[in-house]
Amino acid sequence: MEITELDINDEGIAGGTPAGDALLHQVADLAALVRTVDAPDGPALVKDSFLGELAHPEAGILSRRFVATEDGTVVGYLAIDVMAAENPQLAAAELLVHPDHRGRGHGSALLRFALDHCRSEGRSVLASATIGTWKDGPERPDHGSKFLERNGFELAIVNVRRDCPVDALDPETERRHWDAAAASGFDYEVRGWTGPAPEDLVESLARMEAMVLEEIPLGELDMAPEQVDAAKVRAKEAATAAHRKIGVETVAVHRATGEVVAHTRFDAFADPAAEHCLLKITIVDPAHRGHRLGLLVKLANLRLLREAFPNVKRIWTSNADVNEHMIAINDRLGYRPVDAIRVYQRPIRP
Repeated sequence: MEITELDINDEGIAGGTPAGDALLHQVADLAALVRTVDAPDGPALVKDSFLGELAHPEAGILSRRFVATEDGTVVGYLAIDVMAAENPQLAAAELLVHPDHRGRGHGSALLRFALDHCRSEGRSVLASATIGTWKDGPERPDHGSKFLERNGFELAIVNVRRDCPVDALDPETERRHWDAAAASGFDYEVRGWTGPAPEDLVESLARMEAMVLEEIPLGELDMAPEQVDAAKVRAKEAATAAHRKIGVETVAVHRATGEVVAHTRFDAFADPAAEHCLLKITIVDPAHRGHRLGLLVKLANLRLLREAFPNVKRIWTSNADVNEHMIAINDRLGYRPVDAIRVYQRPIRP
C-alpha cells in the first residue's frame, strides 16, 4: 500500500489533470461508500461539496489530505486538521478504509502514518471520531471504536446525531412555540439572511463565533477558544461558498446595544438534488439567556430555510450528550436521536 499526499495546489498531483481529477473523484466515491455502508440511513455525501472541501480548507485550519492506494485502487483516505493558531498541540484525524479492504492492516498503517506525521510537526494529541449506536437507535458498526481503543485512544466526548423533517411540527404547534418565544424576546430584533452576513453585523458575529468553544461541552478535549474577527468571518463565508454550501442564518439583535446575542445557522447545499441540510450551530450569549432566544432564532431560521430551499426535506445536527438545554429545544422542534459520533483522543509520544 502506498500513501500519497493530495497536494490540491499542485495540478500535477491532484486536480486540473485527468489523472488528478480521477483520483479526487475516487476519494469522494470512497467517502460516500463508507457512509452508505456504516450508516445507510444517515446523511448522504454530497459529492461536489466534498470535492470543494478537499480543495479549500476551512479558514484558520491547517489541513493535510492523504490517499492510500494499492495496485492503482484507492483503499484508504486520511485527513489531518489543526486549528494552528489556537490549538497547535491538537490534531484531528479522519481515517477511512474501503469496506472491501478492511481487516488487511490498512487502517493501522494509516494511523501509524498519521502519528508519525503529527509527531514530526510537534503535535502532542491526536483526536479521531467514529460512528456508533446510540441507545435503541439503528445499529451501527463498532469496529471504529474497537480499533481506536485497541490503539491507545480514550473516549473524550459523545455527540448524539439527530435528524428532523423540516415539517416535523404541525402549523398550530409551531405557531404556539413561536408566540411563546416572541413574547419573551420583546427586547430583541430577529434578522435572517442567506449567504454572506450583512456588513453591520459582521463584527458582532465574530464575537459570537469566538464564544462557541467556550460555551459548548467539549468533554475531555482540551481546546482553547477560537480567535475570530470580521476578516475571519468573511474568510469562513468564502470557504463555505467554495464548499458549494450556502449559509442560512438567523440572529437575535439586542435592541438597546445593537449586539448579536443569539445566532443559529444551517448549511444548505448548492446541489439542488440534495434533500438535507446541516444545522451547524446555535448559541446564545450567557448574559441574555432565559428569554427563549435559542428557540426564537431556531424557529425563524426554519421558516427561512423552507422559503429559500424548498428542496430540503430533512435537517441533520449533533449535540454533546450532556448538552441538556440544547437537546431539550431540539426535542421540542421534532429532532430525534439517530446515532452517536464518539470522539476519542490519545497522546502522541515522542
